[in-house]
Amino acid sequence: MKPLVLFDMDGTLLNSVPTIGECCNRALAENDLPQHPIPAYNGMVGNGMRILIERACPAGSGEALIARVIAAYDRIYTEACRQKGILYAGVPELLQKLRAQGVLTAVITNKPQPQADALSESTFAGLLDAVWGQREGLPLKPDPTLAKALIESLDAEPAAYVGDSQVDIALGKNLGVPTILMTWGSRTAGELRSADPNAVLADNAAELETLLRQRLADLRG
Repeated sequence: MKPLVLFDMDGTLLNSVPTIGECCNRALAENDLPQHPIPAYNGMVGNGMRILIERACPAGSGEALIARVIAAYDRIYTEACRQKGILYAGVPELLQKLRAQGVLTAVITNKPQPQADALSESTFAGLLDAVWGQREGLPLKPDPTLAKALIESLDAEPAAYVGDSQVDIALGKNLGVPTILMTWGSRTAGELRSADPNAVLADNAAELETLLRQRLADLRG
């Protein structure tokens, strides 16, 4: 059974909030709705596409309007995912090192699977063993159902889960897997500490690599 490092995608490996914000603003504009400053999307992402759109739409928006904005965003953002995204500094090298050491690397994300697939091809080719997104009939993170299925499909033993948000803190606890949180994502170090005073934080890829080396050593005994 190979060791596995499981990652969140947005704000953890991929600097995606600017693209998400731009695409969401385009979807809002198509429906004659007010748009948001890009930094505001840091507080909207992490819980899947529907909740993102509910947060972005004006309070009291009806279901029909929300559905139209979801459809517009899904179309616009899925196309954007076919373009190479921006990985945080040091991420490609770290993923390559892990795989060279025989460590499996995989992503579990609340993005719909078609968007995850598009990014897997455009941005993560050769860097990950699996990319799993939202699937019909299965709950989103922090429910551990999908992550457990992913781990089982790889016949792997998870050494660590790496994320960047309160959702990731909860998923790590639900999986019973040591969790490392990146401070370069959608939540500040202060927000992460408020959610979990014992959270293990990393500010950059070098710090993450050091922490993962220790987790892998612990797993191997």
